[in-house]
Amino acid sequence: MPELPEVETIASRLAAHLPGAVIESVHIHRADIIHHGGETVASGLTGMRVAAVDRHGKRLFVRLDGGDLVVHLGMTGWLTLLPASEPVLPHTHVRFAFTGRTDELRFRDPRRFGGIWFFGAGENGQAQRLNTLGPDALSIRVPVLRTLLKRRRQIKALLMDQQAISGLGNIYCDEALFSARIHPLTLAAALSESQVRNLACAIRKVLRASIRSGGTTISDYRGADGQQGDFQNRLRVYDREGGPCTRCGAKIRRILAAGRSTHYCPRCQKRRR
Repeated sequence: MPELPEVETIASRLAAHLPGAVIESVHIHRADIIHHGGETVASGLTGMRVAAVDRHGKRLFVRLDGGDLVVHLGMTGWLTLLPASEPVLPHTHVRFAFTGRTDELRFRDPRRFGGIWFFGAGENGQAQRLNTLGPDALSIRVPVLRTLLKRRRQIKALLMDQQAISGLGNIYCDEALFSARIHPLTLAAALSESQVRNLACAIRKVLRASIRSGGTTISDYRGADGQQGDFQNRLRVYDREGGPCTRCGAKIRRILAAGRSTHYCPRCQKRRR
């Protein structure tokens, strides 16, 4: 599933190429993918100009002069800016064409867990949705993280809670906890001050490293240019069960935490009761 680095990679490319583009037409191949208050939108977007593209957590925002498009990639979503002449792949549900341009923005999602929501100017729906998200993981700082961790929840479960911290999923939770030497089943409230500091640093470090690599492609993810990421070649624990720890050589283990397969090093990430 695309997490913060993958969405950031897409947002950065679109932010460099989309502002100023005017929507000429919207081709919707599945009526349940793009929404407005629960209703499908099409012609209402025509003529709107793209003002900016940005991101919060795993959600991407295309700011228009008449409202905002909020994109959630779900498990298998792609948002690509491609030449209109390129073949349209199966499961491409929405295409945005722009006036005077030869490229188009395409939303593809084979499993259809994602979607696009439109909020017109003056609507408070977008603000309400944003308010359900916690602080962005890429900019998390020690004082904020310290406050969030004062809960008797397993640290892996808390980090994956988007209302607590926005942007982290299974991959980067495992990688950040490994980097900070914290067992994924540790209670958040039991972390020492030094562990909180190490974790805040590890989260930012891992996310930035993945962004520099264009994100992680395990199976479906592609960037806005249709290319795979490269960070999967730099993962240290995620999906490496039985492989050697890159730090101490111990075998990486897999357990269930927060309802998800979780990978860690039993020697580097000892559980202290």
